[in-house]
Formats: sequence, C-alpha cells, structure tokens
Amino acid sequence: MTLAAGLSAAQAEESRLDAILKRDKLIVAVSNSTMPTGFIDENGTHTGFEIEFARLLAKSILGSPDKIEFVVVNAAGRFPAVLSGRVDFGIASATIYPDRAVRLAFTRPYMDSTTFVVVPKGSPIKKIEDLDSADVVFGATNTAAMIDRAKRYAPKAKAMYFDTDSAAFQALKSRRVGAVQADSAAAEFQVARSNGAWVKLPGQLGSLNGNALFMKPGDFQLWLCLDTIVGEYTHGSRYDEYEALYRKWFGAAPPPARFYSAK
Repeated sequence: MTLAAGLSAAQAEESRLDAILKRDKLIVAVSNSTMPTGFIDENGTHTGFEIEFARLLAKSILGSPDKIEFVVVNAAGRFPAVLSGRVDFGIASATIYPDRAVRLAFTRPYMDSTTFVVVPKGSPIKKIEDLDSADVVFGATNTAAMIDRAKRYAPKAKAMYFDTDSAAFQALKSRRVGAVQADSAAAEFQVARSNGAWVKLPGQLGSLNGNALFMKPGDFQLWLCLDTIVGEYTHGSRYDEYEALYRKWFGAAPPPARFYSAK
C-alpha cells in the first residue's frame, strides 16, 4: 500500500460519519430561543423549522427522525460546539461568511435570509437611516456580524447586545431598546405575532445571506453526506417535503427547486 493510499484509508476510517452510523444517533447543536427556527413552544416542546429539518436529516441518515440528540447553544457558542467535537454539526441560523469559512466547513444553504430591523408601531424611526442617531438604543444578539452591522449602519446609536433573539425582543417589548436587528425569519415571525405592536422597517441591513449547516473542517465524508442531503431537500428528490416544512413555518413557498419549475 502506498503512503497516499494509507493516508486516504486512515482518513476514511476516522470520519465522524462512521461514528454516527455506529452510534445510531446524530448529536446536533441548535438554538432554543430563536423563533421560528429553533425555540421552546407554549407546551414546552423544542420545535421550529431548523429542529424539524434536523429531524429530516436524521431520517435520511439513520432511518428515523427520532435518532437525534439536540445540544442547545447560544449564538456565541455555536461554532465552539462543533470545533471542540462536542457535536457532529450545527444548524443554528449560521450565515456563510468568507471569514467563517476559513475555520468552519459549511454545506450549501438550506435557507436564504437577510437582516431586518423591527421597531414599535408609531416609532419615530421610520427608515434604516433613522437608526443612526444618539437618541436610538439599537438591540441585537451578541455576534460579530450583528456588531459589524450596528457599527456600519448606526454608529451614532447606543448598541445593546443580548445572548438570544428572545432576550433582544423582550427588551424591545419593555422599551429598553428602540429597535432590534434580527435574521429575517425571526424578525418576520416576531412582527406577525405582535398583533400589530411592532413593524418591520423598509429595506434590509446588508445583502441576501445563506444559512447553512456548519461543522468542523477536514472531514470530507461527513461534509459530502450532509451537503448532498441538503441539496436533495432544497433542490432535488425530497423537495416536496422541504416545501411543506417551509410553508408550515414561514407561511410562504420556498425558492423553486429549479428555475424552470412550474411551482
């Protein structure tokens, strides 16, 4: 056996995918405080779009949606959870950014997103440009991307950061902050359930993003498996299941499976 072949065989043997199959269970980092992607509902059930999509991955890999263990993380703890090996991969509203790709492996996106700003109805803040004022207290989760956007779009505002989206929106409810930036899914969900108390500002902060599964780099076998399955749900043979799940949580159709799709 050549050295290259030996290394290739060793790498295949060391894949976390093999460990998952032997364990017969996925261990996945998720959020429990971000509506509607991952949260605890009024019945105490851990649910949401990402939670149910993770269960579809378990069904695809292990034959049952129940062969999965969720490890709850906040925004700051998402990436350390996978880099430390504590979980197999994560699905927690993680946007693909070039600097993140240096230290993490991402699949193709399972959901498009952007960043919206939510304010109370009747707020003097009517447009994104109004955020840049010393009179504004601007809330967000404590992540590098949110901090960067606050500095870019509202450098004069007082920034206030929270561990979770739920905490940020609770601060908006109590008027500790006058505006909150959030992932588009979370922002639209919160506005819809506010009974008209909150509104979304026109426009968005930054451009369209892709949210993807993330994992420790260097394991091609596991990455290829996850990326292929995500592709089959979002654009291939399992699109009907994905479409039904997307409609359930977002009340709208996802992007079509193909540009020539009749849907």
